[in-house]
Amino acid sequence: MKSSKGSQRRGKNPEERILKKAAQAIEKNRKRDASIRVLDSRGKPVANAPIGVEQLSHDFLFGCNIYMFDQFKTPRENQVYKRRFKDLLNYATTGFYWKWYEPEQGKPNYAYTDKVVSWCSRNGIRLKGHPLLWDHEAGRPTWAGGQPPEDVQRKRVTEILKRFAGKIEFWEVVNEAAHCRAVQIDRPYHWALQADPKAYLIVNDFEVMANGYPPFLQMLREAIHNGVPFDGIGIQAHEPRTMRFPLEQVQSVLDQYAALGKDLHITEFTPASSGEPITGSHLEAKWDEAAQADYAAKFYTVCFAHPSVVAITWWDLCDHGSWLKGGGMLREDLSPKPVYEILRNLIRSRWTTKAKGRTDGSGRFSFRGFLGTYLVTVKAQGKKTERKLHLARGRGKLQAEIRLR
Repeated sequence: MKSSKGSQRRGKNPEERILKKAAQAIEKNRKRDASIRVLDSRGKPVANAPIGVEQLSHDFLFGCNIYMFDQFKTPRENQVYKRRFKDLLNYATTGFYWKWYEPEQGKPNYAYTDKVVSWCSRNGIRLKGHPLLWDHEAGRPTWAGGQPPEDVQRKRVTEILKRFAGKIEFWEVVNEAAHCRAVQIDRPYHWALQADPKAYLIVNDFEVMANGYPPFLQMLREAIHNGVPFDGIGIQAHEPRTMRFPLEQVQSVLDQYAALGKDLHITEFTPASSGEPITGSHLEAKWDEAAQADYAAKFYTVCFAHPSVVAITWWDLCDHGSWLKGGGMLREDLSPKPVYEILRNLIRSRWTTKAKGRTDGSGRFSFRGFLGTYLVTVKAQGKKTERKLHLARGRGKLQAEIRLR
């Protein structure tokens, strides 16, 4: 396909400027200074002690739906899928689509979800449930002959939230309510909070990155005004399906929704390597594996830089089972595409902190790191001491002490 050098030239520089500013914003918004003071058993500073800090996990949620968990034909494929997932991600969306989750009334498939929850818990992966109610074919159980009545809806929301309290943190209780209006968010979100007061509730919809989708924005404003309880705004990022959302537009949409004062979640992001023409962009090219990787890295960078964004969820991990052709980060055979490798380099290397050195004369060691959990290792007085440290978002420098035993 022919390309327009002029349009590429006009488009490239704005992207470069945006990415440069995003890198600066990441340094500001995603990191914090910390000072660790090492003391001996008597409380005296230990100078010149070798010390290292290694980030074990991120506070930011890098996720994907986990719909192909144990769905492959062979144990080897299932193991590869799980390994690829945990090697990159710390956040999983597990499905509760009513039509398939409860094909026979009163017999929901809790056994499968329990397996997903157990595996994610063992591997430090936090969980979101999606969706409990949805005015869509997938959200209407066959036995109901349509959308179940409100009392049945309430029973489902209450039962599931109570059953998985403390195991699944995040919930998209109603899906796409600004588009699919037969199920609204007002009462269901109150039911959810009553069932699990610690649940983190997200209101999710699509077409937002395309044009801001004003009806969704208005619905959220009304929900806030009316006291509907929710914590996060879910912005799907795959409609129109071939659109390469301009980075400046991505920033603008994020700013617009951040003004509502809630956390922002990118809930469904699928730049597919489908071979289809790229639309909505200065680029005249096709969505191949290289274009998928290039745009994903840029999109993640802009979103990670924004102070209100707390999560990015890819939709789906593997081409096998993907809702869009070529939508995965892995090919049909589970081999990594370039997008998997480039995101792994960003998340696990460039956006992960490791530091080492020695304590100063006052027993202190200072570093600046990405927000998350760290393992601190001190070698002094003939032994090794290890402690975990959580570098959370906050003002000023985090002050911590490690006392040798």
